[in-house]
Amino acid sequence: MEELEWLAERGDTHAQYLMGQLYRDGPLLIPDSQKAKDWFTQAAEHGLPEAQYALGKLFLSADMEVRDPDEGIRWLKQAAESGSHFAAYRLGKEYLTGEVVAKDTIKAVEWFSQSAEAGNQYAQYMLGKLYLTGQGVTHDQTRAMAWFSRSAAQGNQYAQFFLERQNDLRPPSVMLAVTQLLYHMSRIFQDHSLPQSSTGLQVDSKLRRKIQAKKIAMGHKPDDHEEAQSQGGMVMGGI
Repeated sequence: MEELEWLAERGDTHAQYLMGQLYRDGPLLIPDSQKAKDWFTQAAEHGLPEAQYALGKLFLSADMEVRDPDEGIRWLKQAAESGSHFAAYRLGKEYLTGEVVAKDTIKAVEWFSQSAEAGNQYAQYMLGKLYLTGQGVTHDQTRAMAWFSRSAAQGNQYAQFFLERQNDLRPPSVMLAVTQLLYHMSRIFQDHSLPQSSTGLQVDSKLRRKIQAKKIAMGHKPDDHEEAQSQGGMVMGGI
């Protein structure tokens, strides 16, 4: 930790990003949203897309110490423009739900398309649903199935569900309801506990609960779909 912080303080962008992750996630450090924001900001301002995305999510989180929706959207757009398909996917969700920006399904489709073309399986799945229901785009079942196919090829079970039942999609809203039910059922049975550290570090139960509560407040939603990313030869943790 001392060596990593030493590198971060001297301008190493990847070290700054990792410091932000450690203050966001634990368990080596107690989660601290302000310190996480400060480190992510330094890395983001140096142009690291992963940090720009992480900073955007942090600003959009429920943690009132750092919440700033306008800044969150601004950094997500910066990350998307820097090539982060995770950020483009998140922007698509924000414009689709309209929780922090004015709801705009056309913009949602644009961001999902950017993410999907870059290979994001969740954006591909969302585009499939949008083309199937005609939200923000003209209803086109053939195009919907094409996006479902690309998503399913990456292991998306919900996209595979639609592909296997493409001849029974009348009305499609029924099938959408089924996939939503399956998703919520899977969440009920999912283990929410923190994984044990690969280094053998033991975290007592009280600290684990504190870290988990902080992580949830700082924007760790189960449907963020942020995966591990590699940058400069280092593996960067996701959700």
